[in-house]
Amino acid sequence: MSSDDYEDIVDSDLDDLEIDEKFERIFAKKKKTLDDGFKKFKTVNQVLDKSTMFTMYEMINAKIISYVNGIVRAGKESVLFWAVGPDGKDVALKVYLVSTSSFKKRMPYIMGDPRFSRVKHGTKNMVYLWAKKEFGNLQLCHKKNLPVVRPIHVEKNVLAMEFVGKGGVPAPTLHETEVDESDYQQAVYLLTRLYKEAHLVHCDFSEYNVFKTENGLVLFDLGSAVDTMHPNAQNFLERDIKNMSYFFAKRGLIVQNPADVLEKIIS
Repeated sequence: MSSDDYEDIVDSDLDDLEIDEKFERIFAKKKKTLDDGFKKFKTVNQVLDKSTMFTMYEMINAKIISYVNGIVRAGKESVLFWAVGPDGKDVALKVYLVSTSSFKKRMPYIMGDPRFSRVKHGTKNMVYLWAKKEFGNLQLCHKKNLPVVRPIHVEKNVLAMEFVGKGGVPAPTLHETEVDESDYQQAVYLLTRLYKEAHLVHCDFSEYNVFKTENGLVLFDLGSAVDTMHPNAQNFLERDIKNMSYFFAKRGLIVQNPADVLEKIIS
C-alpha cells in the first residue's frame, strides 16, 4: 500500500467521525488561553487538514503532548501552537503547512546538502522532509550543547519542541529587545559554534530567529540550515554575517568587518 493510499484511508476514516469531537480531543477545554485565541473552524479548515489532525492524535496517544491551547503565531509556511506535555510543561508545536507553495523556493537549501541525496518530488514530500530536516538540525546542535530550542519529536509535518517562554508567550527575539555589545558577541559566537562544532550554516540568521533570554541567546528556526559541505555554504554564511552585522550596526553598535568575521569562522 502506498503512502497516498494510506492517507486516503485515514481521510476516509476521519470523515466518518465528528470533526468537533476530534477537535475537542486536541484542543482540550482549559482555562489557559491566549488573549487573541483562535477561530475554531478557521483553524480546522486552513491548518488542521485531516492528515495533520491524525498526526496530532497520534502524538497525543504517544504521550508526546496532552492537548493544545491555541495558536501562538502564523506564517506563510507554518503555524506555531502552544501545546502542553504529559508532564505539564509547555511544548511548541510547529505545523508546516502542506497547502503552501512556499517550500518550492526551499530547494537550494536541500539540493547540494550531502545528507539529502534523494529527494521525492511533490509539495507534501518536501514539507515532510523540511520538518525532518529542521528536527535533525536541532537535534545535532542540541547534542553539541549549542543554545538552541530542544527538539522533542517530529512526525510528518508536525514538529514538537521546547517552548521558550512562559504561559504561551514566547521569549522576546533580538528584534523585540534592546541589544548591547554582549548580544553582538554572542551572535558571532553562535555562528562560529554552529559552523565549527555542528558543521552547519544557519542560512536564515537574523534578529527574528534568535531569542533573548535571561540565560543568553537561543537560536531557533533551523529548517534552512545546511551542512558545511554544501557547495553554497560559504555564500550562505557570508549572508548570515552581513545580516547580523547590519542589524547590530543599525542599532548603534560598532561591529567588525563582515569579511573579517567570515575569515575567523572558516579558518
